[in-house]
Amino acid sequence: MFLFTDNITFARRCIPQSDNWQPCHISSLSPPLAVLATELFDGDSIIQTEIDTGGHWDYLFAANRSRRSQYDILSRLATSGHELPDGVVCCAGSGDEFHGFKSRSWEACEGNIHLSAFVRPEREIPGAAVGFMVAAVIAALQTVGSFDLQGAAPVIKWVNDVLVRGSKVGGVLARLQTQGPITESAVLGIGLNIERSPPVERGPFVPRVAALSEFTKPSEPCSHPDALPRLLEYLGNNLDILGQGHFTELLDLYRQYSVVLGRRVIIWEDSQAASRVIARGRVKSIGPSLELFIDGIPDPVMKGRLRLENDV
Repeated sequence: MFLFTDNITFARRCIPQSDNWQPCHISSLSPPLAVLATELFDGDSIIQTEIDTGGHWDYLFAANRSRRSQYDILSRLATSGHELPDGVVCCAGSGDEFHGFKSRSWEACEGNIHLSAFVRPEREIPGAAVGFMVAAVIAALQTVGSFDLQGAAPVIKWVNDVLVRGSKVGGVLARLQTQGPITESAVLGIGLNIERSPPVERGPFVPRVAALSEFTKPSEPCSHPDALPRLLEYLGNNLDILGQGHFTELLDLYRQYSVVLGRRVIIWEDSQAASRVIARGRVKSIGPSLELFIDGIPDPVMKGRLRLENDV
């Protein structure tokens, strides 16, 4: 994997074994890489190295501070005709204009993971419409679950949040570029609170926010350098599973770790005000498009903002 960075200290927090850094000019890179690097870094001078990380990812761009959302940068380039290379990961130590699902505000704090990934399947993938998001949220959950949480267990809150003891510790985004049944490319965004709980506005849909380090033993390392390599490995493995046509395997995991199955929920319309309840009842099952089947409601619920009925 080729690593490009503007800050070696931060890059080593992403890939601790990275070494043998060399100066590099963005203008000397191949055009696809140069276009992306120009968007991600200030100025023409950066630093690069190459290491063997096992094969899932070919390029990692580590920006100590990003002036814009890297997820938005990848999404814009992917939809504007730029031939980005396959297997790209972008990480930011902190930054501006970061956001969550439906462009809801999210502060990027130092010590947390802010990861965006780009893959280019260029083929038909069963379940792709939700499969990439499912692969990413399971990778986030697996990363959280790889730490000793002292009896706590991570769960998935519909549709794309990871919770520990009722507190949100992460969330994911996914955007596909398709041509008929062909998935041309996918951009994934994963945010995980590892060392700091960000100042997020609390409300009925996100009543509590926490950092992973709040749940682990003080004697066990739980930091950005511990978590990011695990996340990259889990995400790569899950994308392999999806690409091999085994979406149902990922869907079964999503259902297994869902906190809403069998629970009573209230779902509001997905708007800024979120003032109208569109469904209320016990969730019987989750369909292949992540639709919710709720007792007493004839049609599945495809979208909305969900709160567990007893969550305060």
